[in-house]
Amino acid sequence: MIKNPLLLPAILILAYPLNLQAQDAMMGESAVEDWPAIQNRWIESQPMIIVFTDSGTQYTGQPIHAAYDTLYLLPGNKLPVGADWPDEMLRIPFNEIEEVLLQRGGNKLTRSNVADGLGFPQTDRFYSKPFQALRKASIYSDTLVLALALEEAFPHSQILRQVYPAKRIRISVGLGIGGNRFARDAEEALRQSPLPHPESSYENRAYIDPVDISVRFWNRFFLGGQYRVNNSTTSIYAYNYGQNADINYDCYIHFTEHRIYGEYAFIHVDRYFTKRYELLAGAGYLMGRPEWSCFYYYNDYTDPENWIYENAQYVQEDKLHGVQLRTAFHYYLFPAFSLWTGLEANLFKSWTVEALEFPSSDPEITIPMEEHTLNFSSVRFKFGVSIFL
Repeated sequence: MIKNPLLLPAILILAYPLNLQAQDAMMGESAVEDWPAIQNRWIESQPMIIVFTDSGTQYTGQPIHAAYDTLYLLPGNKLPVGADWPDEMLRIPFNEIEEVLLQRGGNKLTRSNVADGLGFPQTDRFYSKPFQALRKASIYSDTLVLALALEEAFPHSQILRQVYPAKRIRISVGLGIGGNRFARDAEEALRQSPLPHPESSYENRAYIDPVDISVRFWNRFFLGGQYRVNNSTTSIYAYNYGQNADINYDCYIHFTEHRIYGEYAFIHVDRYFTKRYELLAGAGYLMGRPEWSCFYYYNDYTDPENWIYENAQYVQEDKLHGVQLRTAFHYYLFPAFSLWTGLEANLFKSWTVEALEFPSSDPEITIPMEEHTLNFSSVRFKFGVSIFL
């Protein structure tokens, strides 16, 4: 009996930080408040066995390790990490075991819903199929490990790695939506020239975002890239049919870019899956390739006996370097799959299209088109799916 009324509160106050310190040691990088979620995930995925012995005694718990002559069993469903669990572990000699009912672990989706009955022969137990099945299904299959923290246990336990997988590779696909400023620049340049005004144009405001592959480092950093992104095409044309002459043109602008980028997750999803959402922001380097082409032709039939036809094709292309600013939000349905939405700003310097001269019916007179610039910068809204390996 504690006679001093202040002694019990003092003991509790002193013991509380020690308990937090013990939980920190078990959890490694995880926060103390995440431990219940980590433990619950283990309960959903852990292997469990019932052991029947010659004497009629039954034991229930987690198979920690199946050694040559001893089965190590942890009663209950707690994680086998920390300082106190080895004291709770049972050691059952194999020569006393008649049968084991095994419910295999792995993860919530693939965990067995039924138990397998394993009967052990009296001789050559170690080489028997039941023993090898139990050994493989144990939390530590190769050797007994008394781990103090989860990070210490992962290299030795395939089951723990399956329950808390470290997904490092992200593969994403999606759809991008946004306008192209360079289409308006090109149409304005044609309107300001002596050529017939554009009658119509086409541009793809939505595009399929191709495969994006990135690798996660230190939980919060991603380094990735994409090939042939923003494969945009704009078509501008005019068909001017006159009484004595026709002047027609079709102009195409094609733009493709490649990307290398880095991202930082301000809110991240780690291997313990204690959160379902991830907020990222980053920047990247863009390698763009613009191409401008125009097919021009005219017919002059002022003199029916001397019909004049002329055509010309012009092509200009170049390379552009740019910078990307990006942000994204991922919602994880489960550790290997997420839905995401994002916003990106792609910044390029303006590209100059050289001045051109188009032929006319008079060899001495040409139709000029002044030098002009096209701006390939854009802001795009994106959404899609990601898988993690």
